[in-house]
Amino acid sequence: MRKAIRTTSAIALALMLVACGLSPEERMERAEVAFAENRFSEARLDLASVLQENAENAGALLLLARTQFQLGDGEGAASSLARLERLGGQAEGHAALVAEANLLSGDYETALAQGEALQTAEGARIVALAQIGLGNVRAAQAAFEAGLAQGGEKARLQADYAIFMLQAGDSSAAERLATAARVAAPSSLDPLLASARIAQARGEMRAALGYYEQAMRRWPESRAAILGRIGVLGDLGRMEEARPLIEEFAHRIPGDPDLVYLQARLAAEDNDWSEVRDMLQPIEGRQDTRQQLLYSRAFVELDLPEQAIPRLATLLRRTPSNVEVRRLLARAQLESGDAERAFATIHPLASSARGTSQDVALFNAAARASGRSVEANRVLVDSPPAERLSNLLAAGDRALREENWRAAIDAYEELRGWTGNSNAMVLNNLAFAHSRTGNARKALEIAELAHDLAPEHPSVMDTLGWLLVESGRDRSRGLLLLERAAAAAPANAVIARHLAEARGA
Repeated sequence: MRKAIRTTSAIALALMLVACGLSPEERMERAEVAFAENRFSEARLDLASVLQENAENAGALLLLARTQFQLGDGEGAASSLARLERLGGQAEGHAALVAEANLLSGDYETALAQGEALQTAEGARIVALAQIGLGNVRAAQAAFEAGLAQGGEKARLQADYAIFMLQAGDSSAAERLATAARVAAPSSLDPLLASARIAQARGEMRAALGYYEQAMRRWPESRAAILGRIGVLGDLGRMEEARPLIEEFAHRIPGDPDLVYLQARLAAEDNDWSEVRDMLQPIEGRQDTRQQLLYSRAFVELDLPEQAIPRLATLLRRTPSNVEVRRLLARAQLESGDAERAFATIHPLASSARGTSQDVALFNAAARASGRSVEANRVLVDSPPAERLSNLLAAGDRALREENWRAAIDAYEELRGWTGNSNAMVLNNLAFAHSRTGNARKALEIAELAHDLAPEHPSVMDTLGWLLVESGRDRSRGLLLLERAAAAAPANAVIARHLAEARGA
């Protein structure tokens, strides 16, 4: 009871602060400006203040309902629309707003009936989403298709249909729909978010980041855009850029489960596994594979593999193709003393082209501990090392092009695990990727190794030279290397730019 009183007082205080010195007309005007600029929390406060003085202000009620939609508050929007209806103030599109409110509130049967009655593209979108909520996937797709042929704006329908097709495994169709949605409504949120998710699924992380950043500029309060941008920055190995975003989000929505996961990722970056465990423990029952995997890893890193095994075994049954889950389960089984199960778990991965050198090491360790070394040797002789290395090289090169530094580091480090420090270009690319994540010390160390192997290669000289200049470690040597690189490859625009910047610095 005391907590409720404090909350009510806080709301009343906020309303008093909003109202201070402004007339209801001025507050309404300010709310309209905030809504137009997608600052919905501010708009809601002003509208609540206006309605506190005049509960029958139909314009404020309608704008409040629209604001609540944007904030994902379906029940609040439904309440505002019901109050508006009692006042006889139904605006254009009222039926669609009511259907949307019921959809957001989870009343799928009602939303389905109301959406069908609209006979528009927006109505078809509501029908399709209601069918998804009811578990009727085929009916949902039929509704999406019907909506494409109906009248009215279609951007939101196309964006939601794009996500539907992405989840169905047809990324080409998803991309076509998302592109059409962006063309129809370039500044709308849903097409940008759909495009970002499709780019992520395709591994096009730089494009995904661009869409999320564009969405955040236009829709600064979008939870999906904020979380999406943070997640992509993490996947790109740019967690330092994500830190201030996470901190800002924590102030706005404390305790949000997705935020807690992101904060735990930061703790994992710092190797603070006790903190990871303690942060995720309150939400351990949440069915999120990424969260469950991180939580399980915390137990393994804290030498408590027995606590991770049941959780990981469940995850593997649910997502048998998830290599990270399989890898961690095998490690936990081996560390708990169950070498037989570890051998069986890691076997499919270690013998495949997706297997890493760490997987092979784990496989061999499990084989030795279970007395199956001869069998393991036969398996590894038959495994495809050339295909494995080719896949890794392609993955590393693709990650560099996409500026996905974390993925590039993983791929080239794995190649290094197989080939040692024998390939200058692998080392050169690895050094460059480390430098882009801000790890100058590691980047220089590896760049020196590459230069030892290929001292006259232009790209190798350029990487080491630029790192020496950029870090301030040895500017004179760096400039000399850049001059030699430019002389060896005069047509290389990147080397020419580095040399010009080094001379001008």
